[in-house]
Amino acid sequence: MGVRQWVINWLEAGRTKKEPERQTDVYPYQYGGKGNKQSTPKRTPANLRLLSESPIPRRAINVIKTGITRLNWSVTAINEDDTERYSELCKIIENTLLKPNPADTFRSWIEQTVEDMLVCSAGSTEVLKSGDSLRPFRMYPTDTFSIELYPEWDGKPDSYRYAQRANGKYVHLTSGELMYIRMNPRTNTPFGLSPLETVWESVNNFIDTHRAAGKQTRNPFLRKLLNLGKSSDAKMVDRFRSYWANEVMGQGQIPIVGGFDGTSVLDFGATDDKALYIEWQRFLIEIVALAFDISPKKLGQTKDVNRSTADSEDEDTNSTVQSIAENIVEHINNHIIDGIFKMGGKIEFKFLYATSLKDQKLKADIDAIYLDRGVDTIDEVRDSRGKKALPNGHGEVIMLPTNRDVIDINKKRDEIEKAKNKSNQKDPPQPDNFSNGDDAA
Repeated sequence: MGVRQWVINWLEAGRTKKEPERQTDVYPYQYGGKGNKQSTPKRTPANLRLLSESPIPRRAINVIKTGITRLNWSVTAINEDDTERYSELCKIIENTLLKPNPADTFRSWIEQTVEDMLVCSAGSTEVLKSGDSLRPFRMYPTDTFSIELYPEWDGKPDSYRYAQRANGKYVHLTSGELMYIRMNPRTNTPFGLSPLETVWESVNNFIDTHRAAGKQTRNPFLRKLLNLGKSSDAKMVDRFRSYWANEVMGQGQIPIVGGFDGTSVLDFGATDDKALYIEWQRFLIEIVALAFDISPKKLGQTKDVNRSTADSEDEDTNSTVQSIAENIVEHINNHIIDGIFKMGGKIEFKFLYATSLKDQKLKADIDAIYLDRGVDTIDEVRDSRGKKALPNGHGEVIMLPTNRDVIDINKKRDEIEKAKNKSNQKDPPQPDNFSNGDDAA
């Protein structure tokens, strides 16, 4: 090998084989195009954390977090035939996920991850390999606001893609060392976009309005002014004020006065719920619900809600929970299943989504129609429900209405067909016992 070839091999050592070189710039308008080797912090208000602790955003966050933490999950072989083969490895991964690090359980880990996804635009987890064969990896949730990204990451697995800034120092991390789950990824920035960021201004307005309404209810005053008329002097005003304080306030009696010319009452402003901007607060709550893709009913809004709209809104909320959960599933499969164990396509981590009784009834009715029309087999219907095929090939036959006979499920199909054919065979023709007279003659 010549010196020239040795240099070429050395230069290409860190690049994936046959990986083409990209010609376009990554995020050219925000981060200066190619040549930027500095990590970039997320440009976002620093008090998003504080904003997430206000009642309405906190309720929206908890609705999604609770929906995800209630889901059951498993690590299984993709092909059912490989279930027994990979059962031990699946059990090891499940046990490690149940206790991802000495301080956290799977529930606490996923709560912190989803919290950062909804507030900080991404959930960050440091992933480390360990020498323990029973727990071969560790996962540590990390504050996403402390994570900076390299916009010009070259795609190499050993190149730094992330950096954590803490106490003026940087900890550089590769793509395999940090699981960074973005919300709403876009082409103009390497960072995601959290629902709380999209309603930043609306939530601020809600907090200000709510605070102003609280001050009004805590320090109430009558928004009216009493004009005693032109003939009233200061002495008469003081006498009327004394009369009102001593004879009217707290007495529960109708005040009656006379002698005034042109007495009138002036309003300073609204004296009912309009003074508290209740409708404006309700509108802002609906904006927050839209940003988090959940039903306003989940945030305490019950106005204009009936049974049909409530069912539809619940389905939208479940869809949001499932969408975020699938984002987490994809990253666990990429970083853990494929990244550490190199078992991508063979085993998988997945959430088990529970369907409502209404959806189960609807699917059962549809399956019954397909079975009656001979569109699907029993095994196909069972497979859609996650069940194994019937033994001895009983579920592989189209069940037509004329073909519904009582069968022994312990026998094979060919045995049943043979018995059926044997019973359907006609008896051989018997000789005629009666003959006409000509034959007898």
